Amino acid sequence: MKTITLILSIFLSSLNFLSAEISEKNNFDITIHVKGLVCDFCARSVEKTFSKTEVVERIKVDLDKGLIELQLTEGSTLSDKKIQKLIKASGYALESIERNK
Repeated sequence: MKTITLILSIFLSSLNFLSAEISEKNNFDITIHVKGLVCDFCARSVEKTFSKTEVVERIKVDLDKGLIELQLTEGSTLSDKKIQKLIKASGYALESIERNK
């Protein structure tokens, strides 16, 4: 009986973890694919540039995938032209922009 309870607890915990991971991924409004984003210094540079923009609430940089994910403040927008300008100011090349919501 203890074994079944333990297995069930582990299973339910893993479902909760997966749910949180999916929820976090869908939380971002914009996904930006960038060329040349390879080191932690690169990530800090991009974060600093985008954090100066008032409409950006949260930034996540994925160096392995070359992605920048942005969560905007409620009801705000950020144009593709502005994103392109910010990426260029950070010293990187824009590949594509995806709107998630």
